[in-house]
Amino acid sequence: MRRSWIGRMGPAVAIAAAALWSASCAPAENADRLLADLVNPDIEVRQEAADKLEAIVQSNEHDVFVRALSSPNLLVRAQSIVYLARMGSPQAREALRSLLAVERRMMLPYNPVRLRPQSEPTDSRILVATLIQRTGPDPQAITRLLAGAESEQTIDMLAGTCFAVGALKDPAGIPFLERAARHPEPAAVRAAVQALGQFTGPEALAALGTASTHAVAEVRADVLSALSARDDAAAAAILMEVGRRDPQPDLRASAWQILSRFKGDDIVPYFIDRLGDAPASVRPTVVEILGRLTGQNLGPERAAWARYWSSGARTAATR
Repeated sequence: MRRSWIGRMGPAVAIAAAALWSASCAPAENADRLLADLVNPDIEVRQEAADKLEAIVQSNEHDVFVRALSSPNLLVRAQSIVYLARMGSPQAREALRSLLAVERRMMLPYNPVRLRPQSEPTDSRILVATLIQRTGPDPQAITRLLAGAESEQTIDMLAGTCFAVGALKDPAGIPFLERAARHPEPAAVRAAVQALGQFTGPEALAALGTASTHAVAEVRADVLSALSARDDAAAAAILMEVGRRDPQPDLRASAWQILSRFKGDDIVPYFIDRLGDAPASVRPTVVEILGRLTGQNLGPERAAWARYWSSGARTAATR
């Protein structure tokens, strides 16, 4: 009977060969240990861990981070998602995209926008969607995210999906957000409205316009926040309606403050008209805005402002 290949070698050679064979069968790098070493007090240990992690990324060894997604350390899971998103191979992208599925949802103590630890847990799909959006368009991502979303059982899950759609910024997700904005639970509506604020198209604005008359004041406040960075005519029209009719004086005042940044011939007349119907508690806000827009100090009476404006006065805001 032939001896094994190790047995036919000399003792020293056999030991060396066995060591090489053992090394070749050694387990792959452990992401838990490497990520923990990034905060080791020893600078050399930190540097070695950083170098190994970078080498893993450059060689597209995505399995290292896929395995870490089952780590008992939730922060390791979050960091593994971030490293996985840096890999350019199709396999790595598919592994990342698969984390958008509702059944892969995790609650992680990680800020999905600032990409750093935080005490409050957030839906992992928001982090995944943010990373995908930052690394380039992925038409398959929205399909994976919304698969089965209509049948989600909890409001928290539905809200997480809305936030992830907003983070992904794919307009194909707007119809889902429109439906969510009509949900009977205010928490779901608020999440949908906040996500709609990430989009600039007419469909998103129409949904925000509908939500601007919602019975719950917090929803209407979210609409104002969603419109606060815009300066287009469609947004102005919604803000003007809120400023005219909202039953909450403070929300009317918030809409006015946003509108005061807009330019156009109708802005000053709009605020002059508000002196005729603004609740007394927020009328000083209108006077302050008019003074800021015109450089005049004509008091709280609408008639004085109307005479001033009808005289042909114009301001930098309306030229």
